[in-house]
This record gives sequence, structure tokens and C-alpha cells, in this order.
Amino acid sequence: MQAVRVALFVSLVWGSARADGLVIAGGSPRAIGRAGVGTASDDGGGALLVNPAAIARRDTTRVQLGATFVDDAIEWRDAVSAPPAHDQSGSSTLPFAAIESGVGGWVLGAAVMTSTASDRAFATPGRNPPSTFGQMFDDRYSGLGGSIRRDTVTAGAARRIGDSIAIGAAFAVSRVEIGEVRALWANHAATTAIGDPNHDVELALDAVDWVSPSAVAGVLVAPPDTRVELAASVGWMSDVHVSGDASAARWATDQGIAPGVTVPGATGRAWLDVRQPVTVRTGVRWLGDRWSAEVNGDLWIFPRSADETTWGLSGIHVVDASNVAADVTRLPSRLSTRSHGAVRGAVDVELIEGFLWATAGYAYTTASTSTAHLSTTFGELGGHTGALGLEIAAGGFTVSLGWARQWSSRRALAGSAWQHDNPFGTPDAAIPGGTYDGSSDMVGISVDAER
Repeated sequence: MQAVRVALFVSLVWGSARADGLVIAGGSPRAIGRAGVGTASDDGGGALLVNPAAIARRDTTRVQLGATFVDDAIEWRDAVSAPPAHDQSGSSTLPFAAIESGVGGWVLGAAVMTSTASDRAFATPGRNPPSTFGQMFDDRYSGLGGSIRRDTVTAGAARRIGDSIAIGAAFAVSRVEIGEVRALWANHAATTAIGDPNHDVELALDAVDWVSPSAVAGVLVAPPDTRVELAASVGWMSDVHVSGDASAARWATDQGIAPGVTVPGATGRAWLDVRQPVTVRTGVRWLGDRWSAEVNGDLWIFPRSADETTWGLSGIHVVDASNVAADVTRLPSRLSTRSHGAVRGAVDVELIEGFLWATAGYAYTTASTSTAHLSTTFGELGGHTGALGLEIAAGGFTVSLGWARQWSSRRALAGSAWQHDNPFGTPDAAIPGGTYDGSSDMVGISVDAER
């Protein structure tokens, strides 16, 4: 019982830090219906990313197929009475497939999945007249688009040690793609008012890291003569090094105004290094006769340098109305992450013996993005998550359905750390402040076949 008290205390302390947006452990539908709870209980393909020791629960051959649908929306409203700007991106799909099987005294597992997907897009000014920009497009300097996608192949193994303990480890390789669309204010004359759309340039960046390794190791303690299970894991991810294409363009207007800036060098190359975290997870589970309850704590530990990341650029050249030229060689990305964590809890109840289980979960997350570094494209607000799920088992098949929704914590930004990013270097001024709000939804379905 002393060990249980210690594990519960550690889970709650770690959980007070923060989880990134609507992060669900492993992304499996089973975990989604529990608000991410699964460090001790999830023994499917999601365990290869969260706690590989859990796959040692069963040594039969199992196959899982499924998909998760994510809608991660954010809203921005400026400090005056302009209408709010809404994220206009659609939902993202995260497919996965996994297999586990006992071989000798080991349980081996492998999976292929989209483990991360986030996509945000805001309306670009396009052919709108410049007179409307101050009322409708003040968010453009915060960011017009941002996306991250991580496609992962992972394999791992677990082994029992006696009757009470299992250990496991998994290694993964991911393809990581990062995209960003930004509005730059390009003018060398300090006398021109910042925000004049005639000096705007839209810069689009799309880059890939084809091989990004990661690893996780975990332990599961489940004494057969008690109702308590304990679990913990540590995960490592290498820093991401993406490279790809950059393109720049002017927005056309219907006003016939002479452009304040031209882009003779409209295509080039872009590269970005993104720091990744060490992840620590804990879990405590209680097994009743026809119910179970589990509490998890997650912590993502980032270096302080992850607060700001910078694109390197080549081949992008702009000329302003005074015929002054500048090369765009660097651009601070809106990606900003700090150490954060989550506390989660879930209850499973057997409604029909051997056939139907219902689940419910709750999680509280703290913001992984500091207030000064919030943006429309990559800002993460934290908040409360509620989740519901069902599991139907019959004839060696289990169908899992999960739904989760996060209600973000509204946050007001008065003085931003982000600048207008003028390639001419002057003037140097912060982007407009405002209020950020949003919500996130996840829906998942999977089929598990066991032989």
C-alpha cells in the first residue's frame, strides 16, 4: 500500500504540469474513450508508444486495425470589436494497424500508424481590398497555417519476470512533416505604418524529416494476489531535422494599387530543427469484480530552447517600393513548446458480462505553449477533457469505440514575443495581441482479432 500511495502521489504531481493539446496516449480508440488513460491497461498497439511492458498481459496472437479522426480548432479575437478569426481546416485522419504474438517467453509487437496529426488554416486576404484588412485579417501576422504530421513504424518486445512483473521496450522510426504559412510585412522605411497590406508577402514552407528515431521502455507490476497494478515508462525522441521547399507570393487586390513590394525570388529551400521531449508516464489501476479504475500522470520534459525555433531559408528575395532589396534568410517559426504534463482518470464498467463494457474518462492538461508565444497556428491552450467509450467482445473479436473532447482554457495575450518578421530588419514591433480560445475533438474506432 505504501508503493500505491507513492505512485498515486507521483502521478498527481506529474499530472499538474501539462499535456499537449488533446494528446491521447498512443492515440488508440481504447485510450481515447478513457481520455488518454492506458499506461497500465492498454495492451494493444498503442502500448508500443506508451508502455511496451503492457503487451505481456497476453501471449496469444492479436491483430488490431482502426482509425482516429481529429479536429483541433482554435479561435482568435483581437482586442477591439473585429469579428473573431476561426480555424478553417478540416479533420485529420490517423490510421493504424498492429500485431502482437507470444514467441517463447517473449511477447513481440509491431505497428504502423499516424501517431500525430495537427492541421490549422486561417483565411488569407486574397483579393480583398486593403481597406478591410484592419477589421478582418489582423490575425495574419500570428500565422495563416500550420501543420505537423508524424507517420510511425514501431516494434517492441515484452517479457514477464516471475508472476508479478513485466518489462518491455520498443523502438520506432517516424516520418515527420511540418508546414507553415506566414504573412511577412516587408518594408525598409520606418515611416510607413506597420500593417499596410501593400507591403505584405505570404511565405509558405513545407519540410520533411524522413527518419526520426524514438524509443520507450516500461515496466508493469501486477501481483496476482492483489487488485492493484502499477506501471511506468520513459520515452525518448530524437530532435527533428526537417528540410524542404519555400515559396513567396504577393496578395492580389481589386484596388489597382501599385505593389509596395515585389518577390523576384519566389522559390527556395527551407530547413528547421525542432527539439523533442523526454516523456515520463505513470499509472495505477484498481481491478474490481465488474469494474476497474485507473489514474495516469504524464510529463513531457523539453529543454528551454524549445520555446523558440527558427527556419533557415535560401533563394527567397524581396524588393520593396523604394527598390531596396533583401534576402529572406531566416524566419522564427511559431512552433513553441515548454515542459508540460497531464493528470488523467478513467473508469470501466461491465454492462453485459463477457460482452459489453462502457468507459468514461477525464483529463486536465496545462498549456504547453507560454502565453507570450501563443499563435493561431501552433498555440496549445490546455484545458479539461471528457471522454466516453464502448467495447464489444464476441467470438474472438473486440470492437472499441472512443470519443473525447477538450474544452480549452481561454487566454488573453497583451504583449507577444513574436515580431512582424520584416526581412529588412526595421521596424521591430510585436504582432497584435488578442484572445485565444478553442476546442478539440477525437473519435476513434478499432477492431481487435485474437486467436
